[in-house]
Amino acid sequence: MAITISATKKSSLRGTPAVEIAYDAGTKLDEILGAQRAVFANKALAKAIGFKFCGGCYSGLDLIIKQKFEQVIQR
Repeated sequence: MAITISATKKSSLRGTPAVEIAYDAGTKLDEILGAQRAVFANKALAKAIGFKFCGGCYSGLDLIIKQKFEQVIQR
């Protein structure tokens, strides 16, 4: 199962820094939580997207976790 992590300086939700974790169907929860831990441990990522934080506090970071879809449904 594949997990994709992407980051942006301005999310479409609030215009603040955000990280998206997208996973394939069948991905185990432990793998998703591992990706989340990797995001929080990566201080260089936080600085690259302009997220200002103190210590272990990530309050204010939009963290979006969603399943990938193989086909996009269009109307």
